[in-house]
Amino acid sequence: MTKLGLEAKDLEPTRTIFHDIVPGLSCSLIGQIWLDVLFGDSSHFRREPIWFEVVDLSSAYHALLCRPVLAKFMAGLITGTGDYRKSLDCAQDGAKLAESLVIAEERRQLDRIVALA
Repeated sequence: MTKLGLEAKDLEPTRTIFHDIVPGLSCSLIGQIWLDVLFGDSSHFRREPIWFEVVDLSSAYHALLCRPVLAKFMAGLITGTGDYRKSLDCAQDGAKLAESLVIAEERRQLDRIVALA
């Protein structure tokens, strides 16, 4: 948010909960924000306002396009452009984060089972 020049006071309240972004875990959002997004390139583009859900979670992803957004554009394919090396690094970091969160959740559940025994 800071890179976009946004603060917590700029967010609207939300009661949405994401499930299984990381298998077995849920997280509550800290708010939502309405931002203009440009799709396309300089020769053919479309500007649309989109609601983004903001979550306080370490993740390789900066934005998730959910079903309502895809339905709005009736999109079967959306192409994003960016830096391949950064994308690969983000994917690897995301995989490491997901693995560590899953391991932590499995340990927590195992500790709960041991405590009940």
